[in-house]
Amino acid sequence: MARPEVLVCHASTCRERGGEAVLTEIEELAATVGGCSVHAVGCLGYCNQAPNVLIRPAEGGETVRVRVSTLERSADVVARATGVAPDLDDETVKARTAGLRAARARDHARSVFKWNAALKGLQGGMERREILEVAGFLDGSDLAKMPDAICDYTRWTLDACAPVSKHSARFVFSSTDRKRGTPHPRGRGRMIAPVTWHTTLLAEVGANAEGPLPWIERDYTPVSTAHDWEQGRVELVVKIYENGLATSWLAKVPVGATVWLSRPVETLRVPYLVADGMAYKFRPASVLLVLAGTGVVALPQVLAHRDPSHKLRISTARRDQLKVPIDLVLSFREDDALLVEDVATFCREAADDAQGEAATGVRNLELLLTPAAADGRPPYPEAAAPDAFAALDASQNVTITRARL
Repeated sequence: MARPEVLVCHASTCRERGGEAVLTEIEELAATVGGCSVHAVGCLGYCNQAPNVLIRPAEGGETVRVRVSTLERSADVVARATGVAPDLDDETVKARTAGLRAARARDHARSVFKWNAALKGLQGGMERREILEVAGFLDGSDLAKMPDAICDYTRWTLDACAPVSKHSARFVFSSTDRKRGTPHPRGRGRMIAPVTWHTTLLAEVGANAEGPLPWIERDYTPVSTAHDWEQGRVELVVKIYENGLATSWLAKVPVGATVWLSRPVETLRVPYLVADGMAYKFRPASVLLVLAGTGVVALPQVLAHRDPSHKLRISTARRDQLKVPIDLVLSFREDDALLVEDVATFCREAADDAQGEAATGVRNLELLLTPAAADGRPPYPEAAAPDAFAALDASQNVTITRARL
């Protein structure tokens, strides 16, 4: 009989919500009932219900558990995997797991420069003072006011904002501050690590429930390249939500004003397309991307690694380039189909590949379109809805279906 196994999601959302602590917690609980294999794994597809785990009991089969956010739910995972329920009243178990989840979530927040999230729940002590200092607040500083400098963040000027649908817009920023960093650090003998990446925006909303600082932190994946960032330019495609604190604030930022963006943060390692620190001892023979809505912003970054010397101005070993077939399943609402012209170009690149090696563009696209929103007040009511049919229907390697993902 196979040894029971628990796979704990370590994609970004799950890690931000304590995924690393969940893994350690399950390891500790499993050890009290005879043990099972516990490993990190990539995204399980339930991001809005994070943190999540996949259970493989000894008798076979698989079960996903979502919102594993309490000690009791971790114990339930162990019981399902091993058939034996840990004794949560055991003082040894309590001592080994107390405070672990909050501490791990705080450590991860600090590692990706999310100072407000890292401060949540900290009432005092040296760690709180250290985080306040890097966030720009010295002793006695007014936490209701934005500081003059924030560690790992620089100011970017909003140069343009252009609606791309009734619900989304493309924001173009520029910066001359050399402290903005680079997605691909190099020099002094350091080898370039090919990655996809994102930046964190500080939305200056004032007092909020996410921490004591006057901002909230949101991650965005640029549709512009790493080379553009190094030249002081970045483009973000953002969907504006009527009740979204961060996006509603961003939509009101006037052209010419400045916002805080973090230095680039690694998202996935290429060509494995998994998060750093996970087991990536394989090189894919092909890639299937399943993206929906604004998730399409990840596509340009991934495809740029097919030709990094020209697209990114970096030199990487050919084995680290995505010279394999890439297929795409993409889902949009008809009134909010994003980057359709770019996607059409990617499909044509593969169709026109004279070598027939499927080493460029997108080999096959399955586009799923759902009806436009029937209610609500779109932020850009005058914007024309993108016509995905007109942009993509002529391509031979594209199938368009009216269906939900």
